[in-house]
Amino acid sequence: MIALNLIGTNKNSGTKTFNLNFFKQIDLSSIDDDIIIYIPKSYINDTQIDFPKNIKFKIKSNLFENFFIRFMWMQLILPIDLKVNKVKVLFSSSNYSPFLLKFLNIKSVLFVHTVMPWEFLSLLPGNIIKRFFIKKMMEVSIYNSNLIIVPSIFAKKIILEKLNIYPEKIRVINLGADHISNTSQRDNFLENFDYKDKYILSVLSCVKYHNVINLLKAYKLFLDSVKKNVKFVIVLTILDKKYFNEINSYIKDNFKHNQIILFPNLKIKYLNSLYKNSLLYLYSSYSETFGLTTLEAMHYNLPLIVSKTSALEEINGTIPNYFDPDNIHEIKSKLVKIFQEIDSKKIIKKDNEIKNQLKKYLWKNTFTKTFSLLKSIS
Repeated sequence: MIALNLIGTNKNSGTKTFNLNFFKQIDLSSIDDDIIIYIPKSYINDTQIDFPKNIKFKIKSNLFENFFIRFMWMQLILPIDLKVNKVKVLFSSSNYSPFLLKFLNIKSVLFVHTVMPWEFLSLLPGNIIKRFFIKKMMEVSIYNSNLIIVPSIFAKKIILEKLNIYPEKIRVINLGADHISNTSQRDNFLENFDYKDKYILSVLSCVKYHNVINLLKAYKLFLDSVKKNVKFVIVLTILDKKYFNEINSYIKDNFKHNQIILFPNLKIKYLNSLYKNSLLYLYSSYSETFGLTTLEAMHYNLPLIVSKTSALEEINGTIPNYFDPDNIHEIKSKLVKIFQEIDSKKIIKKDNEIKNQLKKYLWKNTFTKTFSLLKSIS
């Protein structure tokens, strides 16, 4: 028996995107094995799938949106339930796994989505105690698991550098990015937003490691340079409220009304229309193990301006224009260059290159490779 723990946050994030798309692939893959899926009620509400009888569901309350409740259930209740159901292998999708599995003779496969605790611990949301707790709990989860899956070579490299584990224990399986082509999402438009306006788009978590304020500083220099009415639309998932307040204060002090348009905690269904109608996509991060939103923007053949950091170049290849996230003048220069190319209609299209790049990242492959790994050790 194999169990999948897909209990995770309902906030827009790479982890939620992973869980939902991994879940959908179970139905598409015609699995004959008996499996148990632990999943929050909110994920079930977001999908409409009929599963065969060999798949058993353990649907959890939306109270599991709370990290503490989710974590304590994982450590204290889940191991007992796994043992009662004679589970041999548990797949944990969201950075943590139960610590008791070794004592219960249950094998653990863990998907690690971030290496922030070992690269930029001080930039994580929360106080120093919370950040230290996250780091230690991830490390214990990694050490206690039989296999670790990461979405990039970069992520494997960082974990091997920072933690004393064997390279054979870590497997690289890329995420998918083909969820953006779901046509059922394309006709959702925001009220009171003019899609005919010229705008730059960023889709980010509101955390310091995305350095949103540097993007705003570069955009301000860009406006001073081009003297055009180009807005900056920023979709933010609020994970750090204090930093969100800093961003709002900076905008209030430095920009005119409606030059910056913030969409905090926007529903995913509205993203496609924003991508589709934007001039270009701007993205910055100090640490990404994959970076889904750049591939989502790539799907719409948008010019990409992306920080040359972490796994972003590995995943996006030669398609984006890259920049140093600490150099606001370089970011401004990239924006001016792309805008001038768009304005003069001299922008170089990379249709074939984009098509080939996106072919690498299919959720079917993510699920098939992961499930094959689970079966191989069960």
